Amino acid sequence: MRQFIHRFKTSESGSVTVETSLIILFLIILTGGTIETGFAFHQYNAAQQAARTGVRIAATSDPVSRDMADYTSVSNLNFERHCSNDTQSCSSGQYDSSAMQRIVFGPDGDGTCGATTRARRGMCDVFSDTQRANVDVSYIGSGLGRTGAQGDAAPIVSVTIRDIPVNFVFLDLVGFKNIVHLPPVEATLMGEDLKNG
Repeated sequence: MRQFIHRFKTSESGSVTVETSLIILFLIILTGGTIETGFAFHQYNAAQQAARTGVRIAATSDPVSRDMADYTSVSNLNFERHCSNDTQSCSSGQYDSSAMQRIVFGPDGDGTCGATTRARRGMCDVFSDTQRANVDVSYIGSGLGRTGAQGDAAPIVSVTIRDIPVNFVFLDLVGFKNIVHLPPVEATLMGEDLKNG
């Protein structure tokens, strides 16, 4: 028995197999992590592009806060309106769901995400994971008016996408779905004529 234990301790047969399996395991984890990180960056970039698309639509179409459509009702150019699609309300004024739908689904008015012409794209046409509940729109008074119409508000319009889960490849396979969310993505523009639809 002692001789068997001594041979077992000193034998090196199979050590290459053990070392190789450890290195292969490490390489698989490294490759999978690289793929997951690259895919997360891809999703973040798509969310940024969707926010840019949404803010362009929001800056040039009917506002989500209905009282912003009539500039005469905005007596103070230092105002703030924060509209959330999650709660379907605005901090001031009435919430306009059709204006929010236009921002999320685009000017084509079909209410679905999918292929459409570049000029008719909405946020979810650019980034399909965008849901209406994940979009917030803010109008903040810049203190500026317009040439020839100083009383007209020129708001700063911001569109934020939040709470979007990252769709991982390997982690989703092992049951860790929706554990990581993208950080909030925001795009901001100076508002144009909010009544030109």
